[in-house]
Amino acid sequence: MLFNNIKTYFKNQVKPHEWPVLIWSFLYFVFLLTGYFILRPIREEMGVTAGPENYGWLFLTTFIVMLMIQPVYGKVVSNYSRKQFIPIVYGFFALLIFLLWCLFHWAGTDNVMLARVFFVFVSVYNLFIVSIFWSFMADVYNKEQGKRLFGVIAAGGSTGGILGGLITSQLVYWLGTINLLLVSLSFLLLCIFAVIKVRRFATESTINLEAPLGGSPIEGLKLLMGSKFLQQIALMTVIAVIIGSIFYYLQGQYVSQFFPERDQRTYVFANINTLTNVLTLFFQLILIPWLLQKVKIQRILGIYPTMMVFALLLFGLMPVLYVVLGAIILQRSGAYGIMKPPQDWLFTGLPDNIKYKFKNFLDTVIYRGGDVFAQLIFVKTVVTFSKDLRILAIIGALLCVVWLWNAVTVGRMAIQAFEKYKNLS
Repeated sequence: MLFNNIKTYFKNQVKPHEWPVLIWSFLYFVFLLTGYFILRPIREEMGVTAGPENYGWLFLTTFIVMLMIQPVYGKVVSNYSRKQFIPIVYGFFALLIFLLWCLFHWAGTDNVMLARVFFVFVSVYNLFIVSIFWSFMADVYNKEQGKRLFGVIAAGGSTGGILGGLITSQLVYWLGTINLLLVSLSFLLLCIFAVIKVRRFATESTINLEAPLGGSPIEGLKLLMGSKFLQQIALMTVIAVIIGSIFYYLQGQYVSQFFPERDQRTYVFANINTLTNVLTLFFQLILIPWLLQKVKIQRILGIYPTMMVFALLLFGLMPVLYVVLGAIILQRSGAYGIMKPPQDWLFTGLPDNIKYKFKNFLDTVIYRGGDVFAQLIFVKTVVTFSKDLRILAIIGALLCVVWLWNAVTVGRMAIQAFEKYKNLS
């Protein structure tokens, strides 16, 4: 009975001619997130080793690196076709992973400076590769297809997250931590192959796949300054980052306190990632595709901020280890499973410069700028004036109320934006 229901569900969701490109899009995201979630537990452990109190400086360095890379990325996007620049960017990151593997073997795995470099690299790497993926998907699928298929495609990321966590926990003692970098690199190379396959099957895209986007490398910033709609999306992103940073700080404090050994912490982080992605998979595969077709977008965008209000208030009432870990799993799974698919769907049907240049600017500079503000100013200020972490949680809950208003506003403005660009096209 369950199998028949699932079969009927996918039969209704996916049209016959969409299966080839959907399968390769799904596998593309599986490969991408498998590789990333092999790297992530290593990054988390290095961050805890550096001390949760130093998160702000690590994210500040990440932000500075992001600012340096952003114009280069914009130049590549402006001068190369989409068919060309995606493999170029992925190939560049593959080369950096290989160089880091070489440096770790040369300098030693306990090198503190190299560990900090690795933390910053993975933070930058994640934002660029995922931003490029969703910009690509918004190019390949139209708004109607996005409603039906984005949740399914996003489930590929959760599947990759589960595989990455399992690979890390099972192979770390056999291959060694540093050699896992080569495993991650191999999955990134598979992504390049998947990009070629998706381009090959995405024959119904209305854009010229060979043409460069043109324009200024800093057009993302110009687009932001000229649109209230994009400003509200940016505000939504910043608030989400602040809430995520609160949970990140709580994770660092509690994991370092209760798990003193490095291998224990890596194991805990890998399992948090696995459980997070199992829950995210349910949200993406079942809940969000149904909601996108049945519920107004502003209501969908309001679900996750509401959940975070209750999660933070629960921690304020019960500040214990398992509440923290459970809240972290809920926060991360909700961010990727409930909030991100509809947020990425907002960009379907919008002009190419918004989908590629503003969205990348949003997912990189604005996102990491929010990280710096959250860790170096917001969290640090609160914990400096109040040693009680419950105060941090209560302030976060109040901020989530503002976030709820903002998310509903974004949903309403999105409907107006769709009509505007539809009439112009």
